[in-house]
Amino acid sequence: MPQHSVRLAAALLFAALPACHHGPSSEAEAPAPAHTMLRVVNRNFYDFTIYLVRFGDRVRLGTATGNGTTMFEFPSQFVQTGAVRFEANAVGGTAPAFTEQISVRPGDVVTVQIQP
Repeated sequence: MPQHSVRLAAALLFAALPACHHGPSSEAEAPAPAHTMLRVVNRNFYDFTIYLVRFGDRVRLGTATGNGTTMFEFPSQFVQTGAVRFEANAVGGTAPAFTEQISVRPGDVVTVQIQP
């Protein structure tokens, strides 16, 4: 599966890499419901509030703690509805950073990196 990478430089560098999970490929097996996940790798000291943005709607996913990795599950209404963006706001900060638009499908794991 092709991997897409998106980078945006603002107060921090924000990268997104969608990747699909590759499980057993037996035709006899019924596919399990696919959960679409966001993995935030925060290499910054500060905690960041993470939002999913689509068509002007902004949904808070949670907080990515500093110097850690946090997993979030996508709200189901945002999967297969076109492109989404992510917004990261440093807790106590003033300037958010955004990714470019990314197409997301069920079962994808999107990785966003917040650089120091």
